Amino acid sequence: MLPLTEISEWEKLKSAFNNSEEIPELIQKLSETFDIDLMIEITTEYISHQMSLYEVTFAAFPYLIELIEKTEDHEFKIETFLYTLAIFSEYNGDGEMDFILLHSKCDPKKIIEIKNAFKHSFDKLKQIAVPLEFDILKKDEYDKRHFLIALAVSNRISEVSSVLWRYSENEEYVCNCPSCGESLTLWNENNILVQYKEDPVFVKDQKKYPVVPATLPKKEYSPTISPEKNYQWLSYYIDKLEVESLRMIINYLFGKTICGYCNTEFEIFENIE
Repeated sequence: MLPLTEISEWEKLKSAFNNSEEIPELIQKLSETFDIDLMIEITTEYISHQMSLYEVTFAAFPYLIELIEKTEDHEFKIETFLYTLAIFSEYNGDGEMDFILLHSKCDPKKIIEIKNAFKHSFDKLKQIAVPLEFDILKKDEYDKRHFLIALAVSNRISEVSSVLWRYSENEEYVCNCPSCGESLTLWNENNILVQYKEDPVFVKDQKKYPVVPATLPKKEYSPTISPEKNYQWLSYYIDKLEVESLRMIINYLFGKTICGYCNTEFEIFENIE
């Protein structure tokens, strides 16, 4: 890890507000206090901003994961896991990190240290998540949904974590018809998705198109990870974590609809924006 004492190197790392030199002191303070409000400030105002990743994000990440491992405070452990991994809900892997750090002013040898420490910490996430699954059952629906995002991040299922994050309110989804390219709105009406050509908030009088939900017997739910089994994986953890707001919607997200523009049937999930 990039030592917290090497302020001259930290200040060379790009951040949202050019305040990277302040982060080592904040991390040190966090390691002494395990203060949740301070952790939220670090993750949302210093190492990331509006879900953008910066050079400093990768340097700070291992320290946050280390604190999750060290603390006996279950509330701090869960909240730090949720906030830290939310940052990476749309992370596209090592290639994105390499691109972000490509032209860093930081010492090249330090950049290698940062990358190696980040990869090592990221590889620990699945193991860290396992005992937290029991604690999250006591949480509210909001935290359960965000834990599901964190699990997807931990397992490097970016196509799942990005959709869950972008549409975390679960009120509407936007997809593109793969045939004509038109954008369509999928509206949640009492846990049933329906399709509109335009956003129904702004265009009231328009035709509603049905979404045919997929079906998956519970015996086919699976924690196995593969691009072909996102439906099975999500169904497994929605059931295990008791994420009630997604129990029905997940079947519609993996269902089919007919484009209101060109009348072509297509599968929804792989075409969500």
